[in-house]
Amino acid sequence: MSSLKNIVSKGFSKVLLDCDTATLLITKQSLDSAGSMERVQLKMHLAVCSFCREFKKQSEFIHQQIKNWAEIDPDHLIITLSDEQKQKMKEHLSASGAL
Repeated sequence: MSSLKNIVSKGFSKVLLDCDTATLLITKQSLDSAGSMERVQLKMHLAVCSFCREFKKQSEFIHQQIKNWAEIDPDHLIITLSDEQKQKMKEHLSASGAL
């Protein structure tokens, strides 16, 4: 029975992610470049990790704010935010306990 337990344990260790990998996949997912297996692994990790769920929430907020506020220079692919926009983002993240 212990060999079955070892097999199951080893199988889960290949599927479950650590937080470093999960945060990388959260960022990758926001760029629409995460694969289907990576998305499944990330969902499993987020189901048990409150820290990464919070990181995902903050990452999605920042990504959305950049899409809403950014001035994108198509010739140089530079994204800029005004000082006011940066301050609003900091205030929101601070209010949510992120900073």
